[in-house]
Amino acid sequence: MNVILLRSWLLGLLLTPSLTMASDIAASVTQGGEQRLADGGYFELGASVYGTNQLDIRQTEHESIQPALLISAVYQYKGLFAEMIHQSQDGVNLGLNLWSSPHWSLDFLAANLQSSTGRSEHPDLSQLDEDERNEYLMEMDSVFIGAGFRATRYWDDHYVFQYRIVSDYFDDQGIASSARLGKSWQVRNWNFHALASIEYASAKLSRNLFGVSREEATEFFPEYRPSSAVTYGMELGVAYPLSEKLVFRAVYRLNVLSKEITASPFNQADYGSFFNASISYVF
Repeated sequence: MNVILLRSWLLGLLLTPSLTMASDIAASVTQGGEQRLADGGYFELGASVYGTNQLDIRQTEHESIQPALLISAVYQYKGLFAEMIHQSQDGVNLGLNLWSSPHWSLDFLAANLQSSTGRSEHPDLSQLDEDERNEYLMEMDSVFIGAGFRATRYWDDHYVFQYRIVSDYFDDQGIASSARLGKSWQVRNWNFHALASIEYASAKLSRNLFGVSREEATEFFPEYRPSSAVTYGMELGVAYPLSEKLVFRAVYRLNVLSKEITASPFNQADYGSFFNASISYVF
């Protein structure tokens, strides 16, 4: 699950300067080190339209432009937190804030949920002919559910750095980690942000997502065993409050894919491009 969006919808919510809070960088990047929420949260509902290029041959229902429902929610109580932030690159998070200071936060992620291109439980491949193995390899119905840690550094009210590492315990797919640096600034009522990212997938995770084993291989999908993969990304976003509760946002992200991904028989592109525009209401 994994888009970073500007959090102008924090207008109208209770802000507590002296307290820190566990937070996905998608929310943190626009709050600053002195504006993190205390116990409580928000719910946001709206509509969006997004555009992407096709990265994977298994995306058989891909469309360049698609509408989508926007649902976001964050809640924290005595260090326990739940985060479902629209278009976050880091998925849905459930966890506990272990330690915090005016500029640091350390979180335990008990459950990090993200969609995955991994396949379902392996059938008896020896009983499948080539067409059936091709059909099996085209599956994209897995989910990544991992646990790990997240450390966040805040400074100068406008900069946020966050490192996270999680290991999948649902289907033992491997380890994923990311390092992201974000900055926000304001021009009149327009709120801008920029975010740079580095994402790492272990060799085991890369093989689960992009590899083809010897037993699975077909003429169309030859055997492929990638090693660990590193992806680099840059994002720019803007938000404008249409009213106290209604917010317009737009974001563009570009990810440069590792050669371990682009060499996969599933791959369709050398980069990932994503654009999203939305209007939402904050409750």
